[in-house]
Amino acid sequence: MAKTIARINNGITRIKKMIKTLTAFTYEVDEADVAIAEICGQLDLENNLLKNTVGIVHCSTDFVDSGVLSALCASLPFYVVGITTIGSAVHDEIGEIVLTLMVLTSDKVNFSVGLTDPIKRRDEEVLKVAYERAVASLSGKPALAISYFPLATAAFGAGGDFVAQTLSRISGGVPVFGTMPIDNTHNFRDARIIDNGKVYHNRFAFILIQAENFKPRFYLISISDEDIRKERGVVTKAEGNLLYSVDNIPVLEYLKDKLGIALDEKDPSSVHMIPLLMDYGDGATPVVRAMNSFNEENIAVCSGELVNGVSLLTGKFNKEIVLRTTAQILKKILDAEKDANGLLIYSCAARYWTLGLDSTAELEVIRDSLTTSKIPYLTGYSCGELCPVQNPNGEQISRMHNYTFIACAF
Repeated sequence: MAKTIARINNGITRIKKMIKTLTAFTYEVDEADVAIAEICGQLDLENNLLKNTVGIVHCSTDFVDSGVLSALCASLPFYVVGITTIGSAVHDEIGEIVLTLMVLTSDKVNFSVGLTDPIKRRDEEVLKVAYERAVASLSGKPALAISYFPLATAAFGAGGDFVAQTLSRISGGVPVFGTMPIDNTHNFRDARIIDNGKVYHNRFAFILIQAENFKPRFYLISISDEDIRKERGVVTKAEGNLLYSVDNIPVLEYLKDKLGIALDEKDPSSVHMIPLLMDYGDGATPVVRAMNSFNEENIAVCSGELVNGVSLLTGKFNKEIVLRTTAQILKKILDAEKDANGLLIYSCAARYWTLGLDSTAELEVIRDSLTTSKIPYLTGYSCGELCPVQNPNGEQISRMHNYTFIACAF
């Protein structure tokens, strides 16, 4: 272990720990040579790379369209995986049209990257084949699967819940942490998974991290207890991501009449502001679900799967709640993680949308909270969050969330 840590402006922590983390960014969308020079100049790869290395990239779709993303990945001497996003932050820089990169490099930790074939249906085999291929190059069971799953495949039941449940099962309980991509189109048609410069809308990419003493820690927050309504119901009919009834009452009637929520079911901005919390009764943190819309039969179409028989609560959601909870979880992280090698952070796009014209406000809270910390970090906005929760027995359960701020410390 090194005796000192030196924090420098280009986001590198020099410390002889298990992993060394480097971060870099560029706002250069058009000129690939300029973007590559900026990234490589900040990383100082010649002096910083160790034996094993992998990269995590976030960028707006502008970098995909211009060719800068593919050129950058082709220029780097390591594999890069990531997502398109609508906002990102890295070592005191925040932006919405920006490319950010986190590099993990180590002499002791092993990395292996996996990419599935196109996902055309809810088929566990396609994940199993990719996982077994990736894990075969490692010397032991992975300690973490950083996971990027497609948005488009959720339409036929192969979204984040499918990934969290399936990958956890086939891996023997490896913690699953990650997100799905997003973009600024109204239907997210350009949201893509990034795999070494190539982009996909229907494949799942992941990074397996393995070392004997590598132990990631997880943090999450959606809304505080004070922002959850006291009324508790039971999901009485749900099929996949469709919610039909609560307490045997049609869901729209339950929300408007029984709970008295002022809701315009035809206005997505109204529907999105009502988080649904599923309490599995196992002592773990409730899972939050977003309602995307109501269909013609007034059935709620949600961003993730719901479970019959679980307790259901509803929450309140607005800009003040977003900024308050972000500050709360960052304080908790900083109190617990003074010696962390790095932080990977995702915040739900619903949190971004509540900010209105003040669209970088949450990123500013992250930057201002972490600016004096020695921990390198990478943040991006998410369209669905994968993060383990812990039950009272200490068991970690990988689950998908909405409206949630998640972080992985390593």
